[in-house]
Amino acid sequence: MTTPPLPEQIELHRDRMWRRDEDLRIESAVDAERFIEDVGFANTLTDARRAGPSLYIAVCGRRDVSLPRNVQKDEETRLTWYLKDEVMRRGRVYYAKLAGGRSMFVAPRLISHFAAVWMPRRKDEPILLSTAAQRVLKVLRREHELATADLRAERALSNQTFPFVALHFPPFAFCRSFP
Repeated sequence: MTTPPLPEQIELHRDRMWRRDEDLRIESAVDAERFIEDVGFANTLTDARRAGPSLYIAVCGRRDVSLPRNVQKDEETRLTWYLKDEVMRRGRVYYAKLAGGRSMFVAPRLISHFAAVWMPRRKDEPILLSTAAQRVLKVLRREHELATADLRAERALSNQTFPFVALHFPPFAFCRSFP
């Protein structure tokens, strides 16, 4: 069973908000940050087959976009990767792997809402989080903001790769007042 198409008025609103218009397409990290703030959250590298706002679609500036088979040679995909890295480096919006492990950007104003949905309750943390993730959370709850190197110095991390706890915000990891 297929869902009926949305009215054109809604699609036009989405075109404007999700930058699916050639005139509104994203070309810089500042544009990408504004886009994420405007929509609240956005997938990183998803195409028209997945619903919702997407940085890749906003970079392309059109409605019906499909990721090419060979993404290494595609200029729009390359620009999206560059913008993702630049936005993460600037640290004004949050980067997370949430639903199904898909990467997405989240506006700071929505972090507490996403945490309420995706973070485990404190009493469930020992069951759901690895020992390394629990150590990281313990340090972050005490310090609130630390660079990855400082987390390692606090012995929350070994030389292993940074364990994914909840949200990743290079170059800092934050733990806000999550429920």
